[in-house]
Amino acid sequence: MLARFAAVLVIVASGASAAEEAPLLTGVWKLNRELSDDLAAKIDAAAGSQYMSGGPSWAAETWIPWGTSFSEGQRVGVREFLLATVPALQAVEIEQNAREVKTIHGDSGVRIFNLTRASAGTSAMTGDKVMRQARFQGGQLVLESKGKDSRLTEALTLVPSRNQLTYALRLEQKLLKMPLEASLVYDRNDAR
Repeated sequence: MLARFAAVLVIVASGASAAEEAPLLTGVWKLNRELSDDLAAKIDAAAGSQYMSGGPSWAAETWIPWGTSFSEGQRVGVREFLLATVPALQAVEIEQNAREVKTIHGDSGVRIFNLTRASAGTSAMTGDKVMRQARFQGGQLVLESKGKDSRLTEALTLVPSRNQLTYALRLEQKLLKMPLEASLVYDRNDAR
């Protein structure tokens, strides 16, 4: 009986320390443009030109008029998709409880991350299945979405002294020239 009681105390104590580590991010947050990276410029650098170029090297001596490589059109499509997401990142609403975190970017950008296990979702970029996981790490919320050809990692950190939220993101996608990395700062804006 004493061993069971001790085990319950250990579980309760570990849950309490995890809860202390998890800041409450629930609320509506508005982008602070002055303190944030220029997201469109970051996308331009990572995704490359808006124009298609080149052709498959193996098709140089055929009668078929290859204008671009097969992935070049896809790269431009990814670039256009990412640029179209910039307005959705002007504000974010976060709903958080002990089991999950929901991020809402605009009217149609709702994502749910489970804090206790990985869960499946759909990539807005490709429509493919992604696995999502959320965890608190040193007072920071880390959101991960992994798909077949991409990995998105977001780190959200509450800055209570300034009533702000920092939002660092890194997108690795096989069609990008380099990973997309951006640092955004949001001010609390709970008045609707």
